Amino acid sequence: MVEPKYPALLTIRGFYQVLAWITGVVTVALMIVGVIGAFASGQYIGGGFLGFLGQVLGAAFGSIVLVVVYGVAGLILATLQLAVAEVLQVVMDIEANTRS
Repeated sequence: MVEPKYPALLTIRGFYQVLAWITGVVTVALMIVGVIGAFASGQYIGGGFLGFLGQVLGAAFGSIVLVVVYGVAGLILATLQLAVAEVLQVVMDIEANTRS
């Protein structure tokens, strides 16, 4: 059995892949729960940075917009984590192809 040349990079790459899938699944699940919660409560569920959406768009629609904004941010984060994993794989492939 051939031992990999960069085992730490393989481990980090695997960590980022798993983390990206967990982030994506949890984000989608929380988006579903958030939309259901917006309809069930009838009140604005947001606050803080996007707190004005409840007054501008109405309670339910403002909550849905907030859930979608945070959901898109979570999915972008998951995509970036997958990109980091692929960059590590590319670096290891380049190293393997440039050996003499």
